[in-house]
Amino acid sequence: MRRSRRHVLAAALWALAGSAAAHTPYGQWVVYRQKHLLIGAHRGDAHTYAQAKAVVAALETELPAAAARVARGPHPQRIASLMGTGQLNVAVLSEGEAVAMAQGSAPFENYRPTPLTRLAALNDGYALFAAAALPADHGWLIVNALDHSGIARAPRAGAIALHPGAAAYWSGDPKP
Repeated sequence: MRRSRRHVLAAALWALAGSAAAHTPYGQWVVYRQKHLLIGAHRGDAHTYAQAKAVVAALETELPAAAARVARGPHPQRIASLMGTGQLNVAVLSEGEAVAMAQGSAPFENYRPTPLTRLAALNDGYALFAAAALPADHGWLIVNALDHSGIARAPRAGAIALHPGAAAYWSGDPKP
C-alpha cells in the first residue's frame, strides 16, 4: 500500500512537471523575442544567413543594447509567416523575395501579403527589410549602427517603400 501511494505521488509530480514544461518554451520564446532583436534568415538561401550574421556582428559592436540574434527559418515562407504575425520584425531577404512576400505572390501565395519596409542595402543584392510595425526610432537606430559599421548603405528606390526611421536616417534627419 505504501509503495503504490509513492508511485501515485511520483506519477502525479511527473505529470505536473511535464505539463509545466510543455508550456514553458512558448512563454520563454515570447520573453526572448522581447529581449532580443531577431534578424530573420532562411535555409533556402545560404546568403541570407551569412548576411544576417554580419548584421548581428555589426549590431553587437555598434548597438549592443539590441542584443541581436539570428533567427533562421527553414524557408522564406516561414519568415513571411513570422513577419506577418508580428513575431519577427527584421529580416535579410533578396529583393525578389521581399516583393513577392509583400504582394503575396508565388512562393508566398498561401500567405497573406506581408507589409514590409526597406531599412538598408547589404552586400550581394540583399537588403534588410522590416515589418511595417517596427517603430521609426528603432529603424533609425538599426540603420545608424549598420551604416557606422560599414556593412549597410542607403537603398535604391524599389518596389518596397523605405521605413520611416531609415528614411529619416538616410536623409540626415535626427532620430524620430
